[in-house]
Amino acid sequence: MTAGKTISDALTGISAEYIEKAEDYSVKKWAKRPMWFTWAAMAAGLCLMLGGGFLYKAENRYPVKIKEIAGETDTLLDLERIPYWEDMEIYDQYSQIVLDGIEYRAGRGEVAADQLGTKLGDIIAYGWDEYANIAGEDAVRYCNATIYEIKNMSAQCAVAVQYEGTDVCYSADNSSYRPATLGQFVEDLDLKNTLAVNRAFYEYRKPIGGYTSIQFENIDKAKVFDLLLSDAAAANEYSDLDFEQPETILDISVDVPILGYENISLSVCEDGYIMTNILSTGKQFFVGEENTKAFVEYVLNECDGYEIVYTSAPDEIGMPE
Repeated sequence: MTAGKTISDALTGISAEYIEKAEDYSVKKWAKRPMWFTWAAMAAGLCLMLGGGFLYKAENRYPVKIKEIAGETDTLLDLERIPYWEDMEIYDQYSQIVLDGIEYRAGRGEVAADQLGTKLGDIIAYGWDEYANIAGEDAVRYCNATIYEIKNMSAQCAVAVQYEGTDVCYSADNSSYRPATLGQFVEDLDLKNTLAVNRAFYEYRKPIGGYTSIQFENIDKAKVFDLLLSDAAAANEYSDLDFEQPETILDISVDVPILGYENISLSVCEDGYIMTNILSTGKQFFVGEENTKAFVEYVLNECDGYEIVYTSAPDEIGMPE
């Protein structure tokens, strides 16, 4: 008798009663599994689906906007290169202006005729030709100019200058200007009429991708003044000696066109502070955490936001038309 025959006979000899009991046991064992186990498994699956959905939504909360940046160039060298005198604009040539003991620096901001106030005096504007200095020649340059007030703006922070022989008036600001309060700052610069609000930037932490820059548009200027610039009594607490400045939560890009300022920062900071470098020096005011938080929430929840992804622009040379 072979081994195979022996096994076959052994299996064939199993009683049908035992086989039925085995089948019955298998079915009953499965049937005895509690109902809560099934519901728990379904709930777990649903949680995974919902969690995945929330995670995806948080990771892709803002649509992506691509911004091209210039490729590698000699930008640093261009910034360091001193322009020749004849290539400079007149406000760069004769940028140094002194009036009543205040030193102003002229800029590219143009002041229209209807924005000119009282004439403050005739002065001599100064400039410096660096290439003449390198050649060992007299580098100081002079130009007669007339100084005017800018309507609704304090001469303590800015004036208008018209160079002899020209028809255009340019703004000249006092970078040493330091307002005592936020109210003085807003009034002296007539910010309600001269300030333009562009966009806001926020560092958003994605669940998976880490921090990314979010750009918000359609910022309501009225919100900026109501929540951030309305506390006239807020003292200017900025100090060049204070190296522990409050951390920025959200940055607002603003312009002051009449003074030639573009993309200047108005920062919303921790602990209820705002900061700005309008007029080239830092200014810091405590306006209250309630106001700063309300403004941040307004921007995050009501303004159009985009995730900014930067990419290198293609080289113009050799590119097909």
